[in-house]
Amino acid sequence: MKTLSTIAIIGLLATPLALASCGSVPSTQAEMNTKMDEVTPKAKKEIENMVKKDSSLKPLVDDAYGVIVFPSVASGALILGGQGGDGVVFKGGQPWGLAKLAAGSIGFQIGGETFSELVIMKDEDAFNMVTANKFSFTAGVSASAVKAGAALDAKFENGVAAFVSTNGGLMASAAIGGQEISCYPADVE
Repeated sequence: MKTLSTIAIIGLLATPLALASCGSVPSTQAEMNTKMDEVTPKAKKEIENMVKKDSSLKPLVDDAYGVIVFPSVASGALILGGQGGDGVVFKGGQPWGLAKLAAGSIGFQIGGETFSELVIMKDEDAFNMVTANKFSFTAGVSASAVKAGAALDAKFENGVAAFVSTNGGLMASAAIGGQEISCYPADVE
């Protein structure tokens, strides 16, 4: 019985890390088109929802060189934590490609939640920095919560700012430090 308990505990601890692996990246143009068709409407709807919650976000989104929207990021923890989600990269208001978000952490933590995340890239340099390679938010970085007027105090670092909107759950923070974002252009071939 002791072995079964150990396996159960290891399984519970490993579950949050599974959230950090968001699935595979489409490798053919047909797969990419299918995934873009699936995620893009959700991403557009989430931008609308966030702007409804905070109208001061609208000019930031409209004037941005690019944005990434993760309509649903799953976050869970039981000592080990993990986050994962699929999103859409928009450039000039048009879908540019897919994004994958992953993060893992170790420390005293317990709970789970889902949230939406919006990453705003003010200019071409910021866009290129985020979309060129795996982009990571530095440790200790928190996103601004989406609520009326919050975008007025947006803090951009290297032309990048992030906003989160909690969809539900029992986790208390919107820490994004350590998140890795990988971007993939919609044109696979």
